[in-house]
Order: sequence, then C-alpha cells, then structure tokens
Amino acid sequence: MSNDSNQSPPLDPQEALRMLDDARSRLRTIIWALHGMHQDLSALTVDDLADVEHLLTEILDSALTPSYESISQMLGTGSGGAVTTH
Repeated sequence: MSNDSNQSPPLDPQEALRMLDDARSRLRTIIWALHGMHQDLSALTVDDLADVEHLLTEILDSALTPSYESISQMLGTGSGGAVTTH
C-alpha cells in the first residue's frame, strides 16, 4: 500500500506562485524589522526573537513547504528533508 494518502493534492501552479510571493513579501518585512533591531540592540528582547521564530515557522509551514511540495510533484522530484522547528 502506498503512502499517498498522507500527501495533500498538489496546489494549482498559480496558487503555489501566490503563496511563494506572499512568503517573499513576509520575509522582506522580517528582514526590515531585524535591520531596525540591530541598530539598537538594547531594544531587542527575548519576546522579539520568539516572535521572529514564530513568523519564520509560520511562513515555512503555511507557504514554503506546501509550495515546495506542489512544485516537486509537478516536476516529478522527491521531497527534500524535513526542517526541525522548536
């Protein structure tokens, strides 16, 4: 029996592209925020770092991973390794 029941159906190519564009936009926002934080390290708190980790995990889980899997299926390649998150 194959393990295909655990895989979600591939996204529409336009949807995968939209999700990647959204992830790119959100990553730019995070980079901009981090740039501002390193200007004044005394303003950086543990909560700020936790927020950044949460945002990056959300982008990975909700946009990059599904888009990657969909594009991999379209191209007929295998999935890459899992990313460890806390």
